[in-house]
Amino acid sequence: MKMNKWTVGLAAAGLVSLASVAQAQDSNSVATKLATTSLSGYVSTSYQWAIGSDIQTHPGSQRAAGADRFAVDVISLTLASPQSSGDWGAGYNVQLWVGDDASALGLGDGVDNGEDEIAVKNAYLSLQVPVGNGLSVDVGRFDTILGMESIDANRNPHYTHSNGYAIEPTLHDGLKTSYQLTDNVGVSLLFANTIDASNNGAPGAADSDRRTYGVALNLTAPDSMGALSGATLDAAWIEGNADGGTTAITNMYVGASIPLPIDKLSAGLAWDNREQDGAATDSALGLYLEYAHSDKLTLNTRVERVHDGVAKTGTSDAWDITVTANYALWAGVTSRLEYRWTIEDTDLDADGNDETSLFANLIYEF
Repeated sequence: MKMNKWTVGLAAAGLVSLASVAQAQDSNSVATKLATTSLSGYVSTSYQWAIGSDIQTHPGSQRAAGADRFAVDVISLTLASPQSSGDWGAGYNVQLWVGDDASALGLGDGVDNGEDEIAVKNAYLSLQVPVGNGLSVDVGRFDTILGMESIDANRNPHYTHSNGYAIEPTLHDGLKTSYQLTDNVGVSLLFANTIDASNNGAPGAADSDRRTYGVALNLTAPDSMGALSGATLDAAWIEGNADGGTTAITNMYVGASIPLPIDKLSAGLAWDNREQDGAATDSALGLYLEYAHSDKLTLNTRVERVHDGVAKTGTSDAWDITVTANYALWAGVTSRLEYRWTIEDTDLDADGNDETSLFANLIYEF
């Protein structure tokens, strides 16, 4: 503890107590740290109308658990502090999920109420290392490094997730580094326990020393590329074992955002592939279109061609079409009406080869 000469002099004269000075300084330090902490989050509610009886025949689509009912999907609360200034700055991020979507994370670390409806989605330290332009290091539990869509539905153009998302990793316990090589090139490295979301998980006993590794590259087209200026290209690869598993799983991803010559219209492409040693391969190719009709209304379309190597009793290919209208009616609220249609090439379970749902979704963010 450092004190100036006037404080020492007052203490010698008996006018102040060194203990009280130390306590005040410690309190100021805590207050300073708390001043940089922010609380944010969102509440997501929905209603699903399952049109017809053939729902959730294809993994990753239609949110079957919520069919024909109102639902509180998730309450998300995030406490965070940005990295402090200086070469060795540090910060943190803690995100808690409460609700049905928390149990869907598959962490198994929630409050034991029979359904695990409370989960620690993110909890990591964010550390700055003075290497080159500055190396950012996250240690703890964090979102994966690949994919077009976020785990958090409020950050996506659609309410339901894609089939590509369904075969991707979601969360990892481990270490992630990010480095911006130039203004237009960034790279991330991943070292984690498992490839799937697991609370401090580890591979099976037969391969207990195996870890999960990954790398992601982000490219942004510079202004000098004219019509392609601002376009992005992301490529990522992750390999590892699932919690308790001994089979190597490899995920590959390529995604791009593409400027279009049509005013207010933008596009994206995403390719996901998952391979398992000695097992089938799953893949999804998706096209994303967004039309900003006005300040309040945005129309989004997602079209996917899906190859599901392990669906039901045999390989199942399908088309999946999602159309979503986002309308800003209330301040701070995302209001969405979504239509989703999945058409399988082959009716493997003899109950029809298509499924259709309508979704209404309201998300309040704070």
